[in-house]
Amino acid sequence: MENTTVYLIRHSTRFDLLDLIDKYNTTQGKTIKREKIILSVTGEKRAELLSNEPELQNIDVVYASNCVRTLETAKYMVEKQNLKVNIDERFDERRLGSDNSKKYPNWFELELTDENFKTEGGESQVDVRARFIPAFDEAVRDNKGKRIAIFSHGIAIAYFLLRWCKVERVDADKRFCLSFNGKVFFDKIYNSPEVFKIILNEHGEPKSIELITFDDIEQMNA
Repeated sequence: MENTTVYLIRHSTRFDLLDLIDKYNTTQGKTIKREKIILSVTGEKRAELLSNEPELQNIDVVYASNCVRTLETAKYMVEKQNLKVNIDERFDERRLGSDNSKKYPNWFELELTDENFKTEGGESQVDVRARFIPAFDEAVRDNKGKRIAIFSHGIAIAYFLLRWCKVERVDADKRFCLSFNGKVFFDKIYNSPEVFKIILNEHGEPKSIELITFDDIEQMNA
């Protein structure tokens, strides 16, 4: 049986609601508002650049979370490669609860080092993996031997990768270091977009996990 290749893709640069919106008159909850966040103008350009990268050609199937910014990132790929998107809310970002940054000033470190840490009303690593892993495994099972692109979100992807990986370090500036089988493959601040490539054997077990970088997409965090 052939290997299965999965690209976990963090969405491109999002529109900053706090900086660019004057008033937001809505009764919708925090989760709905976060799902509707769009890409910025720069984010659209970066998403199109991403779709032209040689590494991301000849994709067989595309999945995306139930959020606008992942669909807007994926749309360039699916249009160029004549594909359709499978939307699955299990690939959504981890849900944020009440802000407790004053109580836990090191909250970002705790999110990555304590799998049960979460804000009131939010999700922990354990909570996110409980939905993300079945969705990922189903995508792999249904598309063995193929090239799969999954458009998701930064923290959700990091939580999922900790299924197999280890956090080596978390810095105060939100730079963090991940390793797989003792080898560091990520040691930086998240970029928008960001691409992780996972090669799985016929049993769905990872043979390799690596960060794919692109020279024409500079570092931009959002």
